[in-house]
Amino acid sequence: MTDHREQPKIERLAWPIEEAAQSTGVSKGYLRKIIAAGELKTTRAGRRVLIRDSDLRAWLDQNVQETPG
Repeated sequence: MTDHREQPKIERLAWPIEEAAQSTGVSKGYLRKIIAAGELKTTRAGRRVLIRDSDLRAWLDQNVQETPG
């Protein structure tokens, strides 16, 4: 018998570049460009490059411009 209870949602602490790009709607290339320019910090877990969720949100808050209308 399968347990169909909802599993608690796990809060995401860090994103690989590919998933960060998907979640924000910007390209992987653009994320790599701003990382190289020092505008967005990353961390490493072994060979994986990760962007902390808090850093990604802070970058978005500082750089996303609202469109009028």
